[in-house]
Amino acid sequence: MPPSILIFLVVLGLFSGAFGALVGLGGSIILVPVIILLMGDFLPLQSAIAAGLVCVIATSSAATEVYLRRDWVDVRLGMLLELGTVIGAIGGALLVTWIPATWLKALFGFFLLAAAVLLFRRTPTEAEEVAEAVPAYQVRNYPLGVAGCYLAGSVSGLLGIGGGPIQVPLMYLGMGVPLKIAAATSNSIMGVTAAAGALLYYLRGDVIVVLTAPLVLGVLIGAQLSSRLARRVRSRVVQLLLILVLLALAALMFAEATGIALPWRSGR
Repeated sequence: MPPSILIFLVVLGLFSGAFGALVGLGGSIILVPVIILLMGDFLPLQSAIAAGLVCVIATSSAATEVYLRRDWVDVRLGMLLELGTVIGAIGGALLVTWIPATWLKALFGFFLLAAAVLLFRRTPTEAEEVAEAVPAYQVRNYPLGVAGCYLAGSVSGLLGIGGGPIQVPLMYLGMGVPLKIAAATSNSIMGVTAAAGALLYYLRGDVIVVLTAPLVLGVLIGAQLSSRLARRVRSRVVQLLLILVLLALAALMFAEATGIALPWRSGR
């Protein structure tokens, strides 16, 4: 692989890991669509998803270590929600070979759009802000959380995105968890969820080392840097960044699914 491509993959991983650790989406919410959009002509879709899952594991490992030291991770809630995500991730990874690539892209776009709309509906309050001390909060709707995380795990296994687009809005909007705590807890959940799905992709031979290794290197660096700076970033900024990126990627995925010609893919 040319050095310029390797450098691009490391930088892509760094940006994805930094963003994913900050907003709790694992980084693959950016990484997988970019790989599909730029390399989809010669790279199997399953390999892009497999790379995304491996990078979710890296993001989770790097960010969770920092967030645990700050007590930002709700460990009890994370262990409960993990039950749903792991089962869903295995089921999603088994289904991926039976679903057409166009359907997967449309499904990806739908979940990105839904997550953006849900987050837009509720602005973080000052009482929910997390900087040094974690504000008091009461977790509610546990059955909704487990059921929603089963769906999140299925999406993770199908699309390689770690389930974060569902987990973070679910905890924040449906369970009363502050946005930064939801993001940190989502990071901790996603590593195990992604590992369950990534194993099946690896056994099928979908993991391409020359693609995945530089991405993981960038993700590890980006996730560490971002998680250390997260206390200086206000929740409102996290929310707006999340909404803008989700909307942009949803539009690109819908364009791909419907066959609209994109400038950088005009030659396909």
